[in-house]
Amino acid sequence: MLYPSHQGAQDGRSAVLSQQHYGPGQQVPTSAISSFVTYAKAIQDLDKKNFPDEYAGHSDRIRELEPLLRAHGILDVMQIRNPDIAALLGQ
Repeated sequence: MLYPSHQGAQDGRSAVLSQQHYGPGQQVPTSAISSFVTYAKAIQDLDKKNFPDEYAGHSDRIRELEPLLRAHGILDVMQIRNPDIAALLGQ
């Protein structure tokens, strides 16, 4: 089954994670993984001092994705190499 991307993804707004439920045995939508990678890459390329609002926004979105990624074991099988991103995820 394909899941449509959430409304607002194109303009940078994030979906409310509690609106989506994925039961046992269902896969994490690739949109969650690709969103995480997109925000993580954006943080790597941002200067936190010169762009504090953008950095905070991307950080918030990463934190919002964490429960979904953790619930499906994604963070159990991937290593976060960037120390700033690892700190956001409590690793």
